[in-house]
Amino acid sequence: MSVLPLRRSTAAGTLAEALREELLSGAFAPGTPLPEADVVERTGATAATVREALAELARDGLVVHSLHRGVEVARITADELRDIYKARRVYETAGLEALLGRRPVDVSWLHAACERMGEAAVAGDHRTLVEADMAFHLAIVAAAGSRRLTRAAQGGLMELRLVLSVADRTTDDLPAMVASHQHLMDVFAAATAPAAVAALVDHLDHGEALARTAASEL
Repeated sequence: MSVLPLRRSTAAGTLAEALREELLSGAFAPGTPLPEADVVERTGATAATVREALAELARDGLVVHSLHRGVEVARITADELRDIYKARRVYETAGLEALLGRRPVDVSWLHAACERMGEAAVAGDHRTLVEADMAFHLAIVAAAGSRRLTRAAQGGLMELRLVLSVADRTTDDLPAMVASHQHLMDVFAAATAPAAVAALVDHLDHGEALARTAASEL
């Protein structure tokens, strides 16, 4: 009795990951319809599998379902962006303060994320750069030692990924993006807590402005 649901879930998870790759590579702009029937025809998956896969993407915040428009790639309004970044300032400041409370300050996870960003910038790989950017900021939140806080931050960043992917593609100076994160890491390792928090907030303010510009152009 449990075999069929397990197989169905595995197939749906595989399909959801494939669709997620497409969405985060910019193959579909926010607001693009994703009718279930079209996904069935394009992928050859069953209707039940497609339905489960789309439901998983909806939980990630990558697609939305409405009664009149059906399933479409998620849009993020200016108000939603403002709210997400407001939450990020709370999450990341809490994590940073915990990180700075330990001596010596351990920036190894941040360093690893910066290295990955640097490799992605050299390769012109915007998707990997976005993922490394997220990993950098999640490492800050994780320093608070709260799984709930980290999960909340992951949810907010997942909502942002479509916009962040577009924002990063509109930025030609990828090395400058890497340098901004390396600068943050250096400040965290050497500066006082107030200066480090101020640098983080300034970084997030700049990120919000970039995301808002990108969202307005979608």
